[in-house]
Order: sequence, then C-alpha cells, then structure tokens
Amino acid sequence: MQRVNVTARLIAVCVLLGLAAACGGDEPTPTSAPPAATPTPVPSGVTPQPTPTPDPFAEEWAELIAAAQEEGELVIALSGSDSRTGRFAFETFGDTFGINVITSSGSGADNANRILAERSRGAYTVDISTVGGGSMERLREAGAFVPIEPLLIHPEVLDRSTGWHFTNVLWSDSEKEYVMSDALSVGPIGTIWYNTDNVTQEELDSINTYHDLLRPEFKGRMAMRAMNNPGSKSVIARLWLAPDLGPEFLEAIHRETDMDLVGAEDDKELAEGVAHGKWDFGLFGGGRDFRALQNLQLPVRELTLTKTVGALSTEISGGVGVLDQAPHPNAAKLFVNWWYSRDGQTADIESTSSFGPLGAVSLRSDVTLGTFPQHLQETLQNVPKWRAEGTLDQYLVVYELNDEWFQVRESTEVFFNDLYKELGYDAWVNYNLP
Repeated sequence: MQRVNVTARLIAVCVLLGLAAACGGDEPTPTSAPPAATPTPVPSGVTPQPTPTPDPFAEEWAELIAAAQEEGELVIALSGSDSRTGRFAFETFGDTFGINVITSSGSGADNANRILAERSRGAYTVDISTVGGGSMERLREAGAFVPIEPLLIHPEVLDRSTGWHFTNVLWSDSEKEYVMSDALSVGPIGTIWYNTDNVTQEELDSINTYHDLLRPEFKGRMAMRAMNNPGSKSVIARLWLAPDLGPEFLEAIHRETDMDLVGAEDDKELAEGVAHGKWDFGLFGGGRDFRALQNLQLPVRELTLTKTVGALSTEISGGVGVLDQAPHPNAAKLFVNWWYSRDGQTADIESTSSFGPLGAVSLRSDVTLGTFPQHLQETLQNVPKWRAEGTLDQYLVVYELNDEWFQVRESTEVFFNDLYKELGYDAWVNYNLP
C-alpha cells in the first residue's frame, strides 16, 4: 500500500511537470535583427548637397501676389505725361500678375484735385499716385500718403549695393519718407521745341543761351506753360535756380516777348500749337507730347536735343506714392515693389521710349537706357562718380531736392501770379492765391 502511494505521487509530479511545459515554459525563439541599410555610394570628389532651405522672400512674395489677386484691382492716378506715354508699363504689371489696372486720364494737377476732393468727403478710391512733383507735394501736405519703406520686401529694391546708380535712397518728397525717386536726368535746363517749317537754320544757330530768346526777332512767336499753378514745378525751379537765369530772366521773357501761355500741365496744347504753326517755338514743356507728334511726322523738333543751350543740368526726380487707406492695399504693395524692381523699371523705360528720345533714365543701373540720347550717355554714366567725388557741380548744373528746392516751388506761384495780374494775363490768374 505504501509503494502504491509513492508511485501515485511520482505520477502526479510528472503530470504537473508536463502541464507546466505545455503552458509555455520553453525559451522563445530568437528573432533575427533587420539587416543594416547599405549607404548609397557617393562618387569620389562629389560633395553631398544639403537639403534646400525655403526662400522666405519667395513665400512672402507668393502670398502677396495671391492677396493682390484676391483684391483683383489697382487704381492709379497718373501725371499728364504718364497718362499718354506710360500706360504700357501699367498694363505690363496687370498682365504679369492678373490684376485689373484702372488708370486715370487728364493732368496730374486735376487728378490731385480729385483725390483731395474725394478724401474730404471720406471717399478713398485711389491706391497709387504718379502725379508730378508739385502735385505730389500737395498730396503729401494733406497727409494722403503712407511711408513707403515699410512696404518694401523685394530684394532688388532693398539691396542697393548692386543694380543701382546710387547706394542710398534718394527722395522726391520734402520729408524724404513717401516718394522714392526713380529717375535720373541729364539734359537742358529747359527744353526748346520749334516748328521746322517756320524756323530757319540761321535762327537756330543764333540761339546759344536762353537770353538769346529775348531778341526782337523772336517776339510774338513763342508759347509756354503758365508758371503760377501747381504743375510743372521742376522746370520752373531749375530755371529759377540756374546761374544767370533766375527770376530776372523769367520776368523778362514774359514782359519782353509777347509770350502766349497754356495751362500749367497742358503739354498737349503746347505741342499741337507748335506742330500746327500757331507758334514757332514751345518753351520749357515736357517732351512726350512733342515726341508723339514728331513720330507722326509733324514738323516739330527739339533744339535742345541737338545742341547745348546754356549749360547741361542733372536732376533726381520721379517715383510713386501709396495712398493712405488704399482700397486695394495688397495690390498697392505689390505694385510699388514691382515698380522699383528691375522688371518694373524696364517696363517704364520701354513704354516711354516708344514715344521718342528720353530726357531721363532709371535710377537702376541694370536696365536699358532706352532712347536716351547717345551724345549724353557718357555724361550720364559719369554722374554717380562725380557725385561721389563731390565734383558734380564742376560739370553740370546740379539740382537737389532739398529745402531750397521745395521753397522755390512754393514761392514761384505767388511771384508769377502777381506778374500775370500786372501783365493782363487774366485767364491765367489764380485768384485762390494771396
């Protein structure tokens, strides 16, 4: 009996050991490690290229374009000359970015008047202004512009170490904050256009200084723009500040020549009057309307293009302003960055060049000179060097947009208004002036 019990216990132990083995007591089957990755062989002498870093400007530029396209429009108030000869440039912007560009017609003074009248009623319909210097100043004085530099993001505009004639920003507004200059001119102090059918070569040869225009044989044969209104301030300031000219000459040419007048920004009337023989000479006007008629084979030519009368001058000017509370702020920001870039300035030069010889080129040095006169190009290229050396005034009559410049622009309105009252130019008297 005892042997049976021992045997039974042995059997029970064996059963228990078998159950334990059945419940997973065996060691797990080892898992083999994955094979190591074989490195891609690099050819001898080749440096592996790093992963490209995203371009922050490209991303910001793309976002700005998308936001401007969402707005869909850009409204630009133009100067009189831009409305006739600059439209291709503005169309280029619209076509490039898919934005409908709406541009004004009429003179810069008229467009400035409209902007100011609208703003007085709380209406803000314009994004960009390209009106002339005098009208730009009126808009600035009215607080119509926003500072332009905070809007600039394009590397070609921000980095002036390359692609520009000057490394520093030059300004066309008196506070040096709202309108960055975009043009550099080398040329006559004031242009002289003439009718080729009515003026002889002998007469042309006799005009070597502006004072020669005071001679009796030219009396009653000339016209120019009125000088007592906001338009055409740059040429008035040049004549006023020029050595040997100044207010004495300007008064004499009104008093002694039976001078006819047209509106302050009415280059079209002046050009057409000369082309059709109403006047033999058109003085001190902008050239674009004259060149347009010259391209139509009408008998107008610029004397000051082919010979130096008096002295050559140089001036920094031009530029665009962004209106406060612009209805399309993203499109306006996109435009100013494009305008001062290489593409924008190229479009501007190509647009104006299609109307004949240019009186100014872009402040960018990496764009075409267009139709800028060949005989002045060497002088133009020397302007940055002479300016850096401090010798510019040894070669050219220099006009700087400084305090004196802007004070002259203001004081001449009253001077000429009083003169017109005295001489009986009643149609041109501005009775809103003191």
